[in-house]
Amino acid sequence: MLMRLFRRLTPGTFKNRILFAFLLFVLLPIALLVVYNFKGTERVLQDNAAKKNTEQLEGFKNGFVDLMALVMKTGLLLEQDTSLRQAMEDPGSADDITRKKLVENKFAGIENTFFMTGATVYYTLIDLHGHAYTSFMPKNALDYDEIRAEPWVKQLQEQGGERYFWNPNDESVVIRESTASDRMLSLYLLLRDDNLKPFAYGRLSIDYEEWFSRTTKDGGQEGAYFLADGSGAELLASVPGEGISPAVAAAIARSAESGDAAAPASSVVDGKEEALYTYSRIQELNGYFVKKVPLALLFKEVDRQKQRFFIGFGAILLAFVLLTYFISSTITVPLKLFQKKMDSSVKANLKVKLPEHGRGEILSLTHSFNAMIDDINGLLERLRLEERQKQYVRFQVLLSQMNPHFLLNTLNTIKSIALEKDEDDIYDICVALGTILETTLNTEVDLIRLKDELVLIESYMAIQRRRFGHGIELRCDIGDELGDALIPKFCLQPLVENALLHGFGQSLKEGHIDIRATARGPHLYLEVADDGMGVERAKAKKVARKRKSIGVQNIRESLELLFKYQSTGLSMDSTDEGTRVVMHMPLLLSKPYLREEDDHDDDRDDGNGSGALADAARRG
Repeated sequence: MLMRLFRRLTPGTFKNRILFAFLLFVLLPIALLVVYNFKGTERVLQDNAAKKNTEQLEGFKNGFVDLMALVMKTGLLLEQDTSLRQAMEDPGSADDITRKKLVENKFAGIENTFFMTGATVYYTLIDLHGHAYTSFMPKNALDYDEIRAEPWVKQLQEQGGERYFWNPNDESVVIRESTASDRMLSLYLLLRDDNLKPFAYGRLSIDYEEWFSRTTKDGGQEGAYFLADGSGAELLASVPGEGISPAVAAAIARSAESGDAAAPASSVVDGKEEALYTYSRIQELNGYFVKKVPLALLFKEVDRQKQRFFIGFGAILLAFVLLTYFISSTITVPLKLFQKKMDSSVKANLKVKLPEHGRGEILSLTHSFNAMIDDINGLLERLRLEERQKQYVRFQVLLSQMNPHFLLNTLNTIKSIALEKDEDDIYDICVALGTILETTLNTEVDLIRLKDELVLIESYMAIQRRRFGHGIELRCDIGDELGDALIPKFCLQPLVENALLHGFGQSLKEGHIDIRATARGPHLYLEVADDGMGVERAKAKKVARKRKSIGVQNIRESLELLFKYQSTGLSMDSTDEGTRVVMHMPLLLSKPYLREEDDHDDDRDDGNGSGALADAARRG
C-alpha cells in the first residue's frame, strides 16, 4: 500500500525523479533551514526590541513620576510658605492687588523650577474667605462659589477624606491660546497650617498632553506611544488615528486586576494587527505607558534580507532546474533513442545497430550494445551452421545405417547356415562381428558399462586371432564393483587396436595386453598396457597401415565432450619393453535391476543380431 502510494506521488521518468529528489532532499531542506533562521532572527529582534522598548517606557515612567513628585513637592512648598499662608488666612492684612500680586509672584517663582522638565504646571488656589487665585488666564472669569462647589473641593472638605489625590482626566480650564490640551493631570491638595487647620484648597494641573507629545517626539524611535488607564482605554496617543487593539487592552486590564505594582513591563504580539506592544504600569496613576511597533517596521531589514534571499534562491532554483533538465536530457534523450533502436533491432531480428555518437557512458554503452549485436549475430550464424551440419550428419547416419543393417542381417544368415553345417569358426566370427556392429549401430547411447566394453574388446580380439593367428593374450584386472562403471563407448578398443598394430606389428609372437581399472576417490582410472616393441621401434620399422591412426585423439576429444567442466585426461608412456596408456574420468556407477525372466530373455534373438551380445558373453 505504501509503495503504491509512493509510486503515485513520485514522477515516473528518470529526469523528473532526479529533479524531484534534488528539490525534495536538497533545496527544500535548505529553504526550510533559511526560513527557520529568519524566524529565529525575527525572534531575537523582537526580544531585543521588547527589551529596548521596556527600557524606554521605564525612562518615560520615571520622568513622569519625577514630574508628579516635583508637583507634589511644589504643593508642600506652597503650604509651608509663611507669606502665602498669611495672605490666605488673613486677606484683610493687605489690599486685593497687593495680595494677588504676592500670590502670582509665588506661582511665577515656582514655575521656573519646571523649566528643565519640559512640562507646564497651572496653579489654582482658593482660600476660606471667598478669594481665588490662578497662575493662568482661565477660560471663564473666576467665580469663587463655582470653584468651591466643584467635586474635588467637596472631596477634600469631607471629614476623613484624603489630603490629596490625583485626577488624570481633569478638564482643562486654561484658555485655548495658552494650551491646546483638553485634559490635565491635576493634583488636588488640602493646605494646612502648623496646627493642621486647613487654610486653602489647591489644584496643581500638569499639561501632560504637551509633556507626552514632547517626550515621545524626543524619544527618537519609530512607533506609536499611548497613555492608558487601568482598563486599557486610551488616554493619550502620540500618533493621531492609532489606537490600542482590544486584545492588548484586555491584557492590560488583566495586569491591572492582578495589582502587582512591582511587575516588570510586558510585551505581547498582536497577530491580527501584526504589531509588538510593550506596556509599563504607572502605579501613581493606576495607568500604563504603551508603545506599539509594527512588525513590518521592526523586521524591515530582515524582510529586505528575506526578499533578497528568496529572489536569489529563486534565481538559483531556476538555474538549477534548467541545468538539471539539460544534464538529465543528455542522459535520458540518448537512452530513449537507445531504447527505440533496441526495439527496432529486435523487430529487425537484431540486424540494426545504434549510431555511435555522444560521449562518456552513453558512447561506451552504444559500443557495448553494437558489440553484443555482432556477437549475437555471429552466434546465431554458428548455430545455424551447426544445425545444418547436424541435419547433414543425421542424413548421412540414416544413409549409413542401411548398409550396416543389411550386413548385420547377412551375418545372422551366415551364422544360421554355419550352425546347420557345424562350422564353429564361421559361427564365432559372425557372432563377434555382429556384437561390434550392433553396438556401432546404437547411436543413441554414448556411455556403456565397462563390462560391456570388455565384451566388445573380446569380440574384436577373437576376430583378430582368427584373422592373423597370433598368440597375444588379453588379460583384464577389474573388480566386480567396477564392472558397472559407465565409460565412453569404444574408448578402450582403439587402445587395444594400437597395441596390436604398433606394439606387436601383427606378428605371430606371443604377448600380453593388460586392461586394469581402479577407483581413486571420485575418479575412474583405466590402464591399457602391452609388452610389445614400443612406439619408437614401431616408427623405425614403419609398420604400414592403410589409414592414419586417430584413435588416441578421438578418445581425448570424446572425454572432453562427454565430461565438460570435469577432470579428465589421457597419458601415454612408451619404452622398448612396451607401451602404457592411462586415462581417467569421473566415476559413474550404473548397477542394473535384474528380474527373474531376464536370464531367459538373454537367449532370445530378434533376427537383427540383438542376441549376439549375449552369445559373445557366454562364449567369452
